Amino acid sequence: MSAVKNKKSPRRKSALIAVLFFLLLPSKFVVSQEYEYNLDSYSLYFDILEGYKVKETIELVLFPNVPLSYYTFYSEYPIENPEAIIEINGKTQIANISVSKIVGDINAVYIEFPEVLPGGRLKIRISFYSEGMLQEVGGKKQFSYYVKFNQPVGYFYARLYVPKGYAILSPIVPSPDKVESTGNALILEWKKTEVRPEEEFYFIVGFSGEVTNQFPLAMFLATIFIAFLGGFLAGTLYRGKEKTLIDLRSDEEKVLEVLKEGPLYQSDLVKRLGFSKAKVSLLLRDMEKKGLIERVKEGRTYLVRLKES
Repeated sequence: MSAVKNKKSPRRKSALIAVLFFLLLPSKFVVSQEYEYNLDSYSLYFDILEGYKVKETIELVLFPNVPLSYYTFYSEYPIENPEAIIEINGKTQIANISVSKIVGDINAVYIEFPEVLPGGRLKIRISFYSEGMLQEVGGKKQFSYYVKFNQPVGYFYARLYVPKGYAILSPIVPSPDKVESTGNALILEWKKTEVRPEEEFYFIVGFSGEVTNQFPLAMFLATIFIAFLGGFLAGTLYRGKEKTLIDLRSDEEKVLEVLKEGPLYQSDLVKRLGFSKAKVSLLLRDMEKKGLIERVKEGRTYLVRLKES
């Protein structure tokens, strides 16, 4: 019996070619297929209003990889009078928007619009009023906000508009990329390109009470410089040999005093300290890097405890 040659199946050959084609694609194209859309830009605008109200506007530009007819985002702050405007391939229209509470204080905001096909361009602008971003901390107002991205973002921008009548004080986290005084307001801007998945941002800005003078812009800039200089000097003093050389801020000392009583969940620590959630998260992250505490993930929160020596 003559040997029978094993012929390659045409389907198998086509599949092999398809696999090779996929592997040879530019990595940027391959990564983009992991998400329903590519997020080209994401901008946040905050306008400080009377009392403790803040107007928040979110503006994003995205390019769908699959047919897209809705967009959802989540907020731990109350949502009042939401409005949404969309621009599909250059045509502007009002979108349907609805808000529902899902877990605890978390609100889900749904924006519905006509289906946008892959290759199209979608711009969404959402505006609403909220409370909770401004809190009373240590006898002064403090703005705090936290955002985390679950996919790459080409360009991230945040702007805080502070009306005339307030003085900016520390803490200011992170240092703004631009500070502009218009006479009627002080504008702080932050910018970041090529945001990575899981990258997070904490914004914390302190205010004095309402004042009658104009913004002390020079004093504000001096505050940023002094804060930077102080951090630099503290870094030169610490060589990692002795924990006693670490420059502890008063807030860190408060955390250590509370944790001496025993481990606490991060949410309970927020209540004990009277700080905002964003400030506590940032504070704990810095303390964890210094080796002062450790955080253990438990469900949707962290158990915080002193670092064992």
